[in-house]
Amino acid sequence: MGAGPTALVLLAGSPPIVLAATPNGLAAFRSNGQGFEPGPRSAEGRSAQVLVAGPLGSDGSAAVAFASREAARVAIAPVDRSGAIGAAESIALPALPRAARVAALGPAGPAALLVAHDGGLSVIMRGADGWQRRELAIPPFARDFAVGDLDGDGRADLVAVDETTNQLVVLHGTGEGNFAAGGRLATVRAPQRLVAADVNGDGRPDLLVIGNDGLALHLAQAAGGFGAPQLLQRGDHLADVAAADVNGDGRIDLAVLDRSRSTLTFLLGANGGRFAEGESYLVGYGAEVALVADLDGDGQVDALVLNRLGNNATWLHGLGGGAFDGVVCLRGDIGELTAVAVADFDRDDRPDLAVASADGGRVGIFLGRGDGRFRALPPLAVGPQPRALVAGDFNQDDLPDLAVVNFGGDAVAILQGDGHGGFTGPRLYAVGTGPTAISTGSFGADTSTDLAVVNSLSDSVSVLYSDGHGKFPTVATFPVAARPSFLIVGDTNRDGHQDLVVGSQFSESVAILLGDGHKLGAPTSNKLSGTARPSLAEDFDRDGQMDLVNPDEAAGVVEILPGTAPGEFGTPIRVSVGRDPHVVATGDFDGDGRTDIAVVHRATQTIAILLNRSPKPLPVQRSAR
Repeated sequence: MGAGPTALVLLAGSPPIVLAATPNGLAAFRSNGQGFEPGPRSAEGRSAQVLVAGPLGSDGSAAVAFASREAARVAIAPVDRSGAIGAAESIALPALPRAARVAALGPAGPAALLVAHDGGLSVIMRGADGWQRRELAIPPFARDFAVGDLDGDGRADLVAVDETTNQLVVLHGTGEGNFAAGGRLATVRAPQRLVAADVNGDGRPDLLVIGNDGLALHLAQAAGGFGAPQLLQRGDHLADVAAADVNGDGRIDLAVLDRSRSTLTFLLGANGGRFAEGESYLVGYGAEVALVADLDGDGQVDALVLNRLGNNATWLHGLGGGAFDGVVCLRGDIGELTAVAVADFDRDDRPDLAVASADGGRVGIFLGRGDGRFRALPPLAVGPQPRALVAGDFNQDDLPDLAVVNFGGDAVAILQGDGHGGFTGPRLYAVGTGPTAISTGSFGADTSTDLAVVNSLSDSVSVLYSDGHGKFPTVATFPVAARPSFLIVGDTNRDGHQDLVVGSQFSESVAILLGDGHKLGAPTSNKLSGTARPSLAEDFDRDGQMDLVNPDEAAGVVEILPGTAPGEFGTPIRVSVGRDPHVVATGDFDGDGRTDIAVVHRATQTIAILLNRSPKPLPVQRSAR
């Protein structure tokens, strides 16, 4: 949508038009089914932070109102059905603007513009001699307010946030631009965003409030007033909430924007004002504003998110039933995420995820639905500071188990899978100091799955030999080069036995432990041509050449290098995935025969699912059960 959008508003029409405020002025955009095409532009409204639209014209025609935090004034300009902006009229305000709404104050009256500013709130209405302004002594510095008929008398009332007292201030309207005090309501800490919507279908507007505690709901009471706040979603970085029926069941759903995690999460409405958590989708940096409506005129609800720090907007095209065409993002809610493993933990022929949390000491299990979406199970306690994990069948019961490296406990935790997504354990095995990476292999005399662990603080590697029954009675530890960080298992000398390569991303030297079919030998040193840093390799486009995947934490992207020939790669494909992409894993998460990517975001506690859209799908064959 161009550089630096600062505000968005939806203009009703067929199809609707999105109006965006940019550093260069107001710009109109219309969906073409694949994205948004630019329309008319205007020099008016440069870098406006406040932007609203409604029937503010003298004949009730559409107009836009916009304002900047840099000047104590608001401008009103006509807008036609193409999104073209006419000449603007400027109206002085007593103080710098913060938020605005357009609403009819009475059942027969014209629409008014209401602007909250540092000194209170201005009610601006068109009179015989032009625009007239009235001042209300609501709490100054109110970041947001809502308009609605709260008492059922047909006249618009106001509710404003008061950050200084953690309260909502209610004002009852007379229908002519005057308002009377209606009381105060305790709410979440530092309330900032306020939306009025009838979420339980009783005909009375309820209140949704975002503050430092998260998103809270105040249900309207039959006898008047509002109930105590019910916390719907926790988090101190929530930026916006929008209310709409996104899944077509006749109930109001909520779209909650988390600026820290860069996610838009849908809460699906149920009876009585209750909500069930739906899917989360990845959006961009500094997400601030969410529009949720039918943006392309196809009858399905879409979502458009303004990413202020990313200088762009994210469009989630509605597919119906509450699903959107976007990057599904799983919310870990278990602490900083450090590692991911892919396996079919519930034996339904669909890949699932296990994700480790370093500061939470837990592993989260997400069961795949087979369509690129997942269902979270309660997290598992595994020990202090898990840094890595791997899935494998350690007891030969044909069910996947988990081995988790606990950096803070200098141990490996073994969790035995039950084939339904559940696990028993953990059983702990001591290794070296500061273990950080783990891999499976068959290093002993039988076909059991063994484990290898690098110990970064004791400069060693530990090999855990399995007894084939889920236990590891023999642990051998070998010294290697300083600060080892990764393992590679493979037959390096082509003698038919698996070997182990141990290296550091800071060194060109690696240690090679050769296997002889009975055990691994002592490490020998070798040099690589460049700094050792293994990449995930997959043939994503099924052209017979291996492609490479590298997460770039600093840039917030995943880089895919398409293979063109053995050892040769084409132009990198960089996919923006949000903050701190730490590690990646692969699997066919939507069952279309193509390999997809799961991206773990360490600090934001999320996992983004990148579905493969390359043009060479393979037929999918499910085994009968």
